[in-house]
Amino acid sequence: MVWSACSEEQKSSKTATITETVSSEDSSSSCAKPILTVDPNNTKPMALMMRQMVVNMDKMKSKLENGERVQAKDFPFLRFYLVEPTDPNVLEPQFYENARLFQAAYQQIFETKALQVTAYNAAIGKCINCHQSYCSGPIKRIKKLLVH
Repeated sequence: MVWSACSEEQKSSKTATITETVSSEDSSSSCAKPILTVDPNNTKPMALMMRQMVVNMDKMKSKLENGERVQAKDFPFLRFYLVEPTDPNVLEPQFYENARLFQAAYQQIFETKALQVTAYNAAIGKCINCHQSYCSGPIKRIKKLLVH
């Protein structure tokens, strides 16, 4: 079911995810309207979680580039490895080892107060390493998350 903050939307059998909410600039309407991405391919939960991780990491990148510290409470770890993947064949020991290494690197971001950018880039490196073996399509997007 698709929802709207302003009015009842037509229901759709396709998967829809809310990617962003924007306020209406139109003076005739003062409500927020979701921007929907409709996926006719019925995206699996792991892919959806990874997309949310990109959003979170992009926000984290912005803070780090502005010299701000990031805190774990603002960026909780998403246990993507516990949900259904697009390709169930990826669920093998090496995938879980990569997930474990990423989780450890992710936690290191918050434990390393003086070198958060270095720890952040190391975590992004773990994403790239895993995606070289599983689902290489998003590597270009993941590389854009690195802080230079």
